[in-house]
Amino acid sequence: MTATPVFDQQVRDGNRLLTFDGELLASITSREDDKDRWTEMRVLKTAGGSYILEKVGRSIRLHMPGCTDILKDLPLFQQEHPGDDPEVGYSWCERCSPPIGEEYDFPSLLVEEDRFWATISTDPEVIIDALWRKREGYRRLPRISVQLLNDLCLVDPSFEVWRVEKVS
Repeated sequence: MTATPVFDQQVRDGNRLLTFDGELLASITSREDDKDRWTEMRVLKTAGGSYILEKVGRSIRLHMPGCTDILKDLPLFQQEHPGDDPEVGYSWCERCSPPIGEEYDFPSLLVEEDRFWATISTDPEVIIDALWRKREGYRRLPRISVQLLNDLCLVDPSFEVWRVEKVS
């Protein structure tokens, strides 16, 4: 496996847009046909030698206003996806899905937004640390992160450090 040259690359970090020349080292997705949420990750190396880990949380889940699963303000479907049909390529939240055949208020339909994170460092160990899932005093390395690291090791040996960890 070899790195893929990329020029005029763009990576999002929240609402920020990062632009740079560099190369794609590895990418992976957890997308499955029967899931309406998934993660995509890429690791790139800039022409200046920095590594950029891009994580994207994707979603095609729809909600009705007032759904108890909504934790923050969501945009209107029509504003985010003008011209799209919510019945094609999107899925309903199980809690607020209208009964089959029942009409719903299309203009008030809400859609979850994709979420973007980026980690930038010249040190591969910082990128590796950002791949760990950390919660309530413990951490674990998800399978998608392990696969991404395995792929990275094929093109950049400096990522081999993830295979050995000194634990105190």
